[in-house]
Order: sequence, then C-alpha cells, then structure tokens
Amino acid sequence: MVRRKKNRRVQRGASRSQPPRTFPWWTIGQGLLTLSLVGIVVWGINYLADPKTLPLRQVNIKGQFKYVTQQKLHKVTAGYVNGGFFNVNLKKIRTVVEGLPWVAQVNVRRVWPDALQIEVQEKIPLARWGKDALISIEGEIFTPPEASFPQGLPKLQGPPDSERLLVSRLEKIQAQLNSLGLRVVQLTMGERRDWHVVFEDGMELILGRAHSKQRLTRFQQIYAHLLRLHREDIKRVDMRYTNGFAITWHGNTAPPWVREAAFDV
Repeated sequence: MVRRKKNRRVQRGASRSQPPRTFPWWTIGQGLLTLSLVGIVVWGINYLADPKTLPLRQVNIKGQFKYVTQQKLHKVTAGYVNGGFFNVNLKKIRTVVEGLPWVAQVNVRRVWPDALQIEVQEKIPLARWGKDALISIEGEIFTPPEASFPQGLPKLQGPPDSERLLVSRLEKIQAQLNSLGLRVVQLTMGERRDWHVVFEDGMELILGRAHSKQRLTRFQQIYAHLLRLHREDIKRVDMRYTNGFAITWHGNTAPPWVREAAFDV
C-alpha cells in the first residue's frame, strides 16, 4: 500500500528579515551636480553675452582700395561693432559691407581679445554696361554712383543675360587686335547675336552673326596688309561677305590710293 505524501506549503522567506532601506544620497548628489553645472553654463553664457564683457576696442579694415574708402567702411559698420567680443553680429556686418556697390567680397572675423578684422575685396570694372551701370571682370553688372565711374572704359551692350558672353568676347577680340594698335571702345551684340565693334578712333567693324570669329581673323589679315596705312580714311569695314569685304569711307568718297591698291590678302 502506497501512501501519498501530503503537499506542505512552505512560505519562503517568511522567517527571513527584510534588509533596511538606504537613503539615495548618490542619486541626489548627481542631480545637484547636474543642476550646478547647468547653472554655471547659463551664468557663463549670460556673462559672455554681456556687451560689457570683453568689449570691442578696435576695428581693423584691410584691403586695396580704389573706389571704397576706409572712412566709408567705418561709417557703415559703426552701428554694429559696439557690442562685446562674443556677441558681435558678424553676419550682419558682412551683409552691410557687401551692400556697398563697389564691394565684391567681405571676410569678417574676431581677433582675440578685443578686435574685429574686416577684409574687403573691391570689384574690378571691365566696361560700362548700357547707360548707367558697370560690368566687372567676373561678368557681374553693378550700379555704383556715376561720379565714381572710371574714365576710358569700353562700353558693352547686349540682350539680357548676355553679359558674361560679351565680357569673354571683348577680352578675346582685344587680345587678337592688340598688335595692330586697335583698341575696342564699344562692343555690341544685337538681338540676333550679330556683332558690331567700334574702335578708339571711331572706325567701325561689322562682323555679323555667322562665322564671326573667322571674319575677325580675316579682318586682322586685311588690316595688317593694307588698311593699316590708311586708317584715317576708313569709317566702317563690313566683313559680312563670303569672299570679300566692304568699306565705307569718310565723306563717302574713296581716296585715290584705292584705285592702286592690291587687295590680294
């Protein structure tokens, strides 16, 4: 006969004593330390942001100036450099200086412990654009006061968004004709992309639309071999002919030398 064993319920831990609870000093200490660090950071930020902390005492302006004066730069920036070393608004100063029509690039930086340095690069004018604007060597159109326009600049004229093409073409034409003593004072590109050149003595060169580069080379050869000696008689040279060219004379009358000239060039 098998006796079944009775299941006895044993209350585990009933006879064990509970350990005493400890106060969370470590957690509280970490919290207080964190609050202290945050307070120090906030105080430091407020302290450095105070204009009385490390006030700016000098503004150094650097650059090679021809059209912008240091006096003008100090004047336009005066209202933005009266803060402290850390809270001065560099972006605003850069924007104000870049707003001057003759300014191309600006670099503004702090110089420890109490100075500000502003480096300015001026725009270099290449030519006049239309009646009241200039165009830089970078092909940028800008409108400074007309009284500041340099004398003797060539004039460029063309359709909207053609300024960079005109700048490139002017430089190439002038470089090609320099050896002949011809100086371009006006270069025009028409609505149909036809080219017209005016030289310093008033002589005009019509290149037209098609094959303008080849026509310029042909004019260079003709001028060097024949026309150069009689420049004062020529009003206009039209190169828009496949196998030749046309000349308009001053007074609309061909000079005597034309009948004796050899045009095999």
